[in-house]
Amino acid sequence: MRGWFLTVLILMGVAFPLFAQDDAEQERIKRTTWHSAVLPGWGQVNNGKWWKVPLVYGALGASGYYIQTEGAIYKEYRDGYIALTDDDPETVYVTSLSSSDVLAARDFHRTNLEQSVLTFVLIWGAQVVDAHVDAHLLGFDVSEDLGWQPGIGPTFGLRFSRSITPSSCTTR
Repeated sequence: MRGWFLTVLILMGVAFPLFAQDDAEQERIKRTTWHSAVLPGWGQVNNGKWWKVPLVYGALGASGYYIQTEGAIYKEYRDGYIALTDDDPETVYVTSLSSSDVLAARDFHRTNLEQSVLTFVLIWGAQVVDAHVDAHLLGFDVSEDLGWQPGIGPTFGLRFSRSITPSSCTTR
């Protein structure tokens, strides 16, 4: 087990310089991630992906709408249940539902409210992750010449080869 762990550490040490980025690039990535965390869509704008901003705000807006709607309905059923179950004759809640039905409706809308809040948080987090990943990929080289020249140090690698001609097409 120790040998395997040591091998992984050595390979990571050899491969790490291949993926290292300069300080300016790291700072740009951190700034983009921070911007996206502070204001949704700001990181996407920093990355030049303007078309994602309406998607972010549409998703957050829809989730916010459900938070407000389910919150209002939950509060209404919560107050109604309290009015039905307390012994104060001055509190009145007019409904055709029984107290157990009002309790069930309250719990249903509370669950929907909690799920809407969780969805809002997940969408916010997803747009932060999207901006962070896009910031990393902006520096990715997609030119035709993707060759790599080995530097100082050991080089590891595997080579696989396969014949292009299928065995059924060979002549006898």
